[in-house]
Amino acid sequence: MLENRLREWAAGRGYSLAIAETGLLETVRKKVEKRRDDGLIDAAIASEYLNGFRYLAGSAITGPRYLVVVAVPSPIHIVPFVKDGKRMEGLLPPTYVRYNRTFADVLADMKDNTLGSDAQAEILRAPLKSLAVHMGLARYGRNNITYVPGLGSGLQLCGYVVGTKKMAISASEDKGEGWSTSVLERCVDCRACLKACPTGAIREDRFLISAERCFTYISESRKPFPEWARPPRSLCLIGCMNCQQVCPENKGFLKTEPSGVEFSSEETEAVIAAGRLVGMGGNESGPHNQGAVEGPLGSALAKFRELGTSEDLDVMGRNLEYLLAAR
Repeated sequence: MLENRLREWAAGRGYSLAIAETGLLETVRKKVEKRRDDGLIDAAIASEYLNGFRYLAGSAITGPRYLVVVAVPSPIHIVPFVKDGKRMEGLLPPTYVRYNRTFADVLADMKDNTLGSDAQAEILRAPLKSLAVHMGLARYGRNNITYVPGLGSGLQLCGYVVGTKKMAISASEDKGEGWSTSVLERCVDCRACLKACPTGAIREDRFLISAERCFTYISESRKPFPEWARPPRSLCLIGCMNCQQVCPENKGFLKTEPSGVEFSSEETEAVIAAGRLVGMGGNESGPHNQGAVEGPLGSALAKFRELGTSEDLDVMGRNLEYLLAAR
């Protein structure tokens, strides 16, 4: 049976996997949009992140369709660089390295080794965290990050639509009806992430965080850092690891690996110089869209491309200078 082959394929690669009927997408969509309409999700966050979800719109798959969500282990990557004669270790949190490539690679592997010639599959653009929770694959932490048994939060969720007549699965069990059924038990009394959050995004008065105050969101933006924002403890080129690094649920699961690239003093200075142009108008597309780039900036850009990072080099240069100044 195809379901069993998919589960064996995932287990053999150290992944976790869940399968559900496509009707579950409508449940997830309505809940996400209700939180937006109720003002629980900041309008700017909704515009930037929610409007890109297509759900099943434009799907090329006809006939019976199923949802497959795969949790792929994703470590923290170490990115060494030299500044003022000192070698330091920057970090790229889980999902920032080869994010889009991982979707494509997992899909290709799944097609080649499990689906067979009579099945179709394509990438799903939907709120994968919420979907994974509803499918019973993951549960939320107080930091609103998803945790999967055996992986902690060191993972990337990859979603797919699979078209086949040979899938035979039991009815989806919606485990995300309310926060109480989708939250880790440990989070009821634990306040470790709340105390570690540098910007007060994780709240005591409600479970849904104030995402607009999350340092990860701030670090991805091209807007100036707010005066009230405190920098995270770790030297993250993008994002923040404070809440995940102190989380007891991650003990023994959050992995760190070398990224495979290092940045010389000249490359580091070039990246920081590019970062100083962020928000000034005229560099809003990032250096990767400005034609051929030579010298230290060109070699640094090549290394970021090798990592397949999902953010612009100049934004990370801006973040690096900000974090170094705050240390």
